[in-house]
Amino acid sequence: MVKSLKVIQKLEVLLMELLPALRRYPKTERYTLAEKIERVGLDVVENIYTASYHPKLRNESLNLARTRLHLLGFLLRISRRQGLLSEGLYEMISLKLVEIGKMLTGWEKATR
Repeated sequence: MVKSLKVIQKLEVLLMELLPALRRYPKTERYTLAEKIERVGLDVVENIYTASYHPKLRNESLNLARTRLHLLGFLLRISRRQGLLSEGLYEMISLKLVEIGKMLTGWEKATR
């Protein structure tokens, strides 16, 4: 549970910075790309909670969380290339995604 608390805190900070930016997407992207980014980010949180509270599902949930984290990074790259995210925000979020990915990998290795 302690490992999940730190990674959840990091995800919370990331989402609190990302969600307001998603609300500024143009209407044409708000209900497609922005909604998908938000859903994938929240799915990562759900996978981490599942890993924390259900030891039998831990490895599967952590693997799924990492996969979703990679998908989140891809969707954010698309947003940046479309000019929907500033370069500064994209860089900051990318660094946080890498840090969270490392935390998930470490947690996964520690549970093997």
